[in-house]
Amino acid sequence: MSFRELSAWISLVTVVVCFGVYFGSIATGSVSPRGFDTLHLLLLCVAALVVLQIASHAVAARLAPKDARAPRDERERLIAWRAQSLGYYVLMVGVLLLAAPAHFGHPPVDLLNFALLDVVVAALAVSVAQIVFFRRGG
Repeated sequence: MSFRELSAWISLVTVVVCFGVYFGSIATGSVSPRGFDTLHLLLLCVAALVVLQIASHAVAARLAPKDARAPRDERERLIAWRAQSLGYYVLMVGVLLLAAPAHFGHPPVDLLNFALLDVVVAALAVSVAQIVFFRRGG
């Protein structure tokens, strides 16, 4: 497994874990979706995401230092471009779908959470697309 594919796996797992905790807590009612405890949980989840990604990428770079320092070849650039393009379309669909909860009168805090969910789903789409493209050979 190349460093770039491993990086996509790291992103996928850490985003699922960190934002799974955030959105899971809101969905189960563990935290109020409109209180300061939600903001604190969001900040904690983002900080955990940053720490987990930095630590995981550092470990991955130590395991394969040559691969981590190598510049991206044409195939890796194409995979990154295709995955980012797919993520863009996922994000645009999510943004357009924000009109539905806005139309039904959800408060602004809910709309912000839906927008954050759109960004998270788009990031997951990018990571999954990169993994699939690496596995398929580009």
